[in-house]
Amino acid sequence: MTTVLFPIFVRQGKSRTRFKVGYINQTGNVVIDPVFDDGTRFYEGLASVKVRGRWGAINTDGEFVIQPAAWGPCRFHEGLASISVKGKWGIIDRSGEFLVSQRYDYIGPFRDGLALFRLGEGNHGRYGFLDKNGSEAIPPLFHDAKEFSEGLAAASVGNLWGYITPSGVFQITPQFDGSGKGKRWPDTRAGRFVNRLAPVWSGQDYYRFIDTTGRYAEEKESRLGFSPPSGFIDVQGWMVIEPTFFSAESFRDGLCLVTTQDSIGYIDTSGGFVWQGAYVEYGVLS
Repeated sequence: MTTVLFPIFVRQGKSRTRFKVGYINQTGNVVIDPVFDDGTRFYEGLASVKVRGRWGAINTDGEFVIQPAAWGPCRFHEGLASISVKGKWGIIDRSGEFLVSQRYDYIGPFRDGLALFRLGEGNHGRYGFLDKNGSEAIPPLFHDAKEFSEGLAAASVGNLWGYITPSGVFQITPQFDGSGKGKRWPDTRAGRFVNRLAPVWSGQDYYRFIDTTGRYAEEKESRLGFSPPSGFIDVQGWMVIEPTFFSAESFRDGLCLVTTQDSIGYIDTSGGFVWQGAYVEYGVLS
């Protein structure tokens, strides 16, 4: 049986920004002591952790399988992980060996056998997709793009977003506005497909959902995201956990990371805490 562990963020002193990361099991017992400077969830049996400014990967016993050397976390998907070393990105296998050398300005995780990459910065950046052999399966022709989900990836030409197939051809032609993003404007980039629906910006301060043909499938939705207080409903819309939390992630493997005014912890599906500690502004959970 696969061991399921969850990162905890343990405050160091009185500062809400200083913490150490360890890992608990589903019952809230500490399995790996909080000795790391930061840490991610476990992906495919490995979690990326930070020690003295560099990232490596540990197994569920807390042993390093990839020594800390990367500039950012390495999350494994489909047996591979993208990492940044000295500002350039490459791809490693589970032993830490490079399959793609560090020559890209960004590489995302593999989804459906393809990984998003970027060459160039800012307005000069262009996006494409790598396959597992390291070949540029889709050349860097797009001004922006997102990972594949349910066989389609959002990609933009100029300020208009559409959706491409794994062949790089637009199945949904670029037509959705994506000009507003940043601190003063909401992120209007097209979203990922979930259950065959994806959010796109309507241009009138709200999102609408499209299906995989590009047709509007649902009525408008306000700007996406949660704001306090947060709680949980079931699929019928009944309240099952009262909205008493300042923030809440999604449930995974039976637990959910939440924050209150003065604490951070994991709740189970009944809403009860299985682990709770003093509030901190936690790091790179995802």
